[in-house]
Amino acid sequence: MPSFLMQALCETLWPTRCALCDEPGSLLCARCTNELRYIDYYQACPTCGAPWGRIQCDACNAVAAQHKPLAAPCVSCLEYDACAAAIVKTYKDKGEQRLGDVMAAMMARVVRPSWISWAQAVTYVPATPEAVRRRGFDHAQVLAGAFAHEVGLPCIALVEQAGAADQRALGRSQRAANIAGRFRAPRAAGFDRVIAVDDVTTTGATLAGIQDALARMQCASRLVTFARV
Repeated sequence: MPSFLMQALCETLWPTRCALCDEPGSLLCARCTNELRYIDYYQACPTCGAPWGRIQCDACNAVAAQHKPLAAPCVSCLEYDACAAAIVKTYKDKGEQRLGDVMAAMMARVVRPSWISWAQAVTYVPATPEAVRRRGFDHAQVLAGAFAHEVGLPCIALVEQAGAADQRALGRSQRAANIAGRFRAPRAAGFDRVIAVDDVTTTGATLAGIQDALARMQCASRLVTFARV
């Protein structure tokens, strides 16, 4: 009862508001949810999940693969526009951790059932120690835990950072160089198949680094992100 009363008091003083339109009532209102730019599975690349890549993908074709790491197979829920960016920023940088449940539920709906039956566990791209100190939580861990709950799999920290810098201010080539060899997966022994979760696919370098770390431990991975640039 005290917890219920405290929640009621907090909701009265600081009502839950939509991350996009600021209307009170929910973290993401129905109108804004319907207006998001969802990636169409039937138009997306079947390999890397890039929007509009079903016939000719400009993200993972043979020429592109020579110049950047390839993270595949991968699926994403939204195109990374201003609305998706606002949701991610509110979740990661404004302390609204409850949005992780909303994002995870949306991600779970785009994952093929065959992936869920294939996987043994869910893992995630760990945030840098600096990012965890700045935000007060590991956004990837919370998101992966919520996603794992949605799909009925355990969430296990299999990968760890090995000194990579924050990616947000880096360009494509810088991201690839920053990530190369920057992850290790010492706890992946005993796992053969996992789903790795992240919030945003930008160049794919981070996810490719995670895949490489897992592959070195003979663990195959499939990738799911909330949004894709």
